[in-house]
Amino acid sequence: MVRQATVRRWRSLLAVALLGSVATQAAAQVEYVTVPDKPAANQHWLWVNDLQFGNYNRSVLYVVETGEMLGQIDTGWEGIKLELPRSGNEIYSAAAYLSRGFRGTRTDVVEVFDKHTLMPLREIVIPGKTIKGWPDPTLTALSDDDAFMFVQFMTPATTVGVVDLKNNRFAGEIENTGCAHVMPAGKRRFFTLCGDGSVVAVDIDDTGREVSRKRYPGFFDADQDALHGSGARGGDVWYFASTLGQIHSVDVSGPELKFLPKWQVAEKQDDKTWIPGAWMQSVAVNHRLGRLYLAMQLSDLKPKLSGPDFQGKDGTEIWGFDLKSKQSIRKIPLKDPISHIAVSQGDSPLLYAGQMWVLKVGAYDEKSGNLVREIPVPGMPTVLRPVD
Repeated sequence: MVRQATVRRWRSLLAVALLGSVATQAAAQVEYVTVPDKPAANQHWLWVNDLQFGNYNRSVLYVVETGEMLGQIDTGWEGIKLELPRSGNEIYSAAAYLSRGFRGTRTDVVEVFDKHTLMPLREIVIPGKTIKGWPDPTLTALSDDDAFMFVQFMTPATTVGVVDLKNNRFAGEIENTGCAHVMPAGKRRFFTLCGDGSVVAVDIDDTGREVSRKRYPGFFDADQDALHGSGARGGDVWYFASTLGQIHSVDVSGPELKFLPKWQVAEKQDDKTWIPGAWMQSVAVNHRLGRLYLAMQLSDLKPKLSGPDFQGKDGTEIWGFDLKSKQSIRKIPLKDPISHIAVSQGDSPLLYAGQMWVLKVGAYDEKSGNLVREIPVPGMPTVLRPVD
């Protein structure tokens, strides 16, 4: 009996030793990420957020020219996107976690990651109201000086959470009834789009509390020609595309929002019309070259199901426009239909296009329209964030 117990003991010790050896070897094979401060002169980087329905999402950083994966950041349960500050060595993400993985107590946080190692540094607990569902680039945003993060809440009542990133605290909640999306418009201001076609601008103080607000009526026709919510910013101007093909622009450089003249991009072709498509990220701007890009689709403009959802189809071409002349300068037919686009900011930009149901992202040369590379991605691609 003693001899059998001794044998069993030595077998257990041997098993532990072997497991320890395997664990040590595995640990030795772990590659820790060190991301350079910026891409090399001949490189483009692209963050690709993915969507895992009812699951935990991530954002993956790629070198576009090679398809190499530089690293990834987990963005929590149905995460939206990363916020990339203009300076500094941090990255931010509004995330939610459930205590039992897919059930249990929900905790919402703004997580802070190291820009180079992509490791978590700290987190700021916020109310469990972060909007979930379809990721959209204007559901979270940083103030223009990167001091505050704005997070769209929905319960289904709509409010905006304000997070003080410098002092690592939740600053408060701002009422936003009937409106959604958050667009930064200065160091201490954001604006939002409302269901009656108006825009509401909110000013905050250095503590993150609301000090004033102003409603600007009649920005768009919410009944006849609503906007795609995912606008894009170039310098101090925000650009939004309407469902019937008008561009609405908001200049945020002054103390008051300034609404620029609308202009048309829709174009007839036989008995159909080219209008903006791509229901998730339909507009992109290269500020350096002064160009706006739209995902476009050919539509019969006939309402389907219970509403005018003709605008919700994927784009089949990317059209480029000169922002000074408002003229079309480029039409790029796409290999596959797309639900979102983005553009890099260099002098020789790349256009990025993805379809949420297809596990790849295409990179197109803006000048020639040629497909440069298709990047395979591990999950359904959603928000695209170029890094130049």
